[in-house]
Amino acid sequence: MNQMIGTNTIDDSAIAIIGISGRFPKAQDMDSFWKNLQEGVESIDFFSEEELLQEGINPSLLKKQNYVKAGAVISDIDLFDAHFFG
Repeated sequence: MNQMIGTNTIDDSAIAIIGISGRFPKAQDMDSFWKNLQEGVESIDFFSEEELLQEGINPSLLKKQNYVKAGAVISDIDLFDAHFFG
């Protein structure tokens, strides 16, 4: 909804982003993430069958035609305190 105040128009639906944070594959912060986007950095990791077997992936799953041997890996994810955030 727009309101007129004097000669200025105020847009009541406008928002301001005052902070942002995140962790992404191959980017520890938003600046790194943005740089990766600008530079076209591939952030998806592709795994060999041997690597997946070492991680405990079921061998029969690897034989499925639609199984994708790739993932978006976030480093140090084990340090995230999910319980703290509910």
